Amino acid sequence: MSLLYITGMASKSTYHAAHVFVAGVRVFEHLNRRPPTLKDLSELLKMSEEELSLLSRKLVDQGIVTEIISGAECRYGVGDFTKIESLPKEGETPRMVDEISQFQSRQQSRLKELEKSLSGGGEKQKVFSELEKALKDPSSLQKKKNPLD
Repeated sequence: MSLLYITGMASKSTYHAAHVFVAGVRVFEHLNRRPPTLKDLSELLKMSEEELSLLSRKLVDQGIVTEIISGAECRYGVGDFTKIESLPKEGETPRMVDEISQFQSRQQSRLKELEKSLSGGGEKQKVFSELEKALKDPSSLQKKKNPLD
């Protein structure tokens, strides 16, 4: 596996990312004879600690990876790695993209409703004809009584 494949893990599926994470844990344990921290995995896999942190939480929740907490340090070990096969293999679309598309569709429908209400030709024509009459002959307008008079 090349480093180019690993560095683009943000766009890969959870299935592929889990395999890379577990492999990183195993390789680090083999080379250093101790479980890795997120910083160790970040250096080994050339991935950001933030991305690994999000992934590790998902994997710990599912029992694929175990957390070894001692003092202020958190190290990771391999748990039930066979559960990786139950993860979705397709790339997941971010929730933000879904929310944006829903927002855009709501805006489109509101815009259509607004255009429909404005295109009500009868009322619009009546208002314009009254304005034209008022511009041509201002004396034809009835003055409204001022409530202060």
